[in-house]
Amino acid sequence: MHSIIKIIKYISLINEIYLIILIIVQIKNKELNMKYNFSENSRIIKNKDKVVLGNRENGRWVRISKEVYDILNLGIVNNCSIDELKISLYDDEDREYIGSIYKKLCFIGLIKDKNNKQVLGNKIASFEITHRCNLKCIHCCIDADGIISDKKDLTTQEIKKALDRLIEWNPERIMLSGGEPMLRKDFIEILTYLKKHYNGKIVVSTNGTLINDQNVDILAKSAYQIDISIDGVDEQTCSTVRGAGIFDKVIKSVKLLKNTGFEKITLSMVVADKNKGLEDRFNKLNEDLGTRAIIRGFSAVGRGKDNKVYFSDLGEDEVYISDKYLNNDYDKPIRMCNCSAGKRELFVSYNGDIYPCPSFIKSSYLLGNILSINKIEELPSFKNKNISEYDLLDMLNLKNYNNCKKCKVNLFCWTCPGSLEGLKDNKLGIENKCKKIKPVLYKRVWGERI
Repeated sequence: MHSIIKIIKYISLINEIYLIILIIVQIKNKELNMKYNFSENSRIIKNKDKVVLGNRENGRWVRISKEVYDILNLGIVNNCSIDELKISLYDDEDREYIGSIYKKLCFIGLIKDKNNKQVLGNKIASFEITHRCNLKCIHCCIDADGIISDKKDLTTQEIKKALDRLIEWNPERIMLSGGEPMLRKDFIEILTYLKKHYNGKIVVSTNGTLINDQNVDILAKSAYQIDISIDGVDEQTCSTVRGAGIFDKVIKSVKLLKNTGFEKITLSMVVADKNKGLEDRFNKLNEDLGTRAIIRGFSAVGRGKDNKVYFSDLGEDEVYISDKYLNNDYDKPIRMCNCSAGKRELFVSYNGDIYPCPSFIKSSYLLGNILSINKIEELPSFKNKNISEYDLLDMLNLKNYNNCKKCKVNLFCWTCPGSLEGLKDNKLGIENKCKKIKPVLYKRVWGERI
């Protein structure tokens, strides 16, 4: 009798195990048969027998055949999983190829399913801790004030409170900028406070003239990267833009930093048609110093509006495009226009006002003040529909540009919305840029001439 009871118990246990296994198999099968779709950030351009799929969030894109696109789209229309779709294909070679394309599209966030949700890039924040500067550069895009200014900076405690808000937001990188951030008497206190409470990358954006023997060690110890503007390759070229004696001061600062063992230093230079011939010499200067060269395109904003003549001979309706970019030998990857400003990128001004990024410091783009909120997530751009719909990429949906609607490279012609901001009301300027870059983009995007 006891043996029979034991057998019954064993049978019951086996049944329970079988049911558990059955449930696990069903779950696994369900996972294998998850439906998929194109992500909300994907954009599609069709051209003859080819299709470009691009991600407006990260700028990455691929070109595939229209046939492959139609097959993937068929799976979406019929609410299939990728496995169900592959079963319907002709042979193993087709199934393997579609599977590899599917994985690639998932990887760059163009297709999503339950296991392949898009992972957004890390957040970054820039903090203009003062609007004052000890230089008067002729191209300053924010038209920074002098050492004496009626614009009141935040106090040390207010700066720390603002930093606490940014730290809680947990960006990958926080940049301290200005004006000239090192002009603040409490700069070292601010820097060390940030270093103590923040585990991310601290970047200091400076003109490099205030780095000295007394502060170089703590600067090198606290910063992950130091970005220095120099705008020249020697005393003559630098002094035209930034003032006499600045070039030698910057070179001395770079050497001071290098002597501490600090290596992550960038030197930047603004370039347009009049000084483009300096690019190779600037790259060589950085190579000799062991720094990284950053070349920025000139923008006629801030003080640059009144001093354009120093950088460019082009008319108001002409746009400078680098000869290197237009050259057939240009081999750097291009990206679809993308933007994280106001979502994963924020700029905090000297008075605590928050803007999407340094390219959009206008009242119409004001998101709030960092001292008036408890968390970054409380900003209207995270909560308020009307503000979130201002999405800077909406400026590039081209509905306002009739000539662009049917263009097959219309999602590639602006590196970011900031480059369009100063030109959006200049129809002739947009046409001039289009004339220059459309043939080049067409070849790079579609692999054929226009």
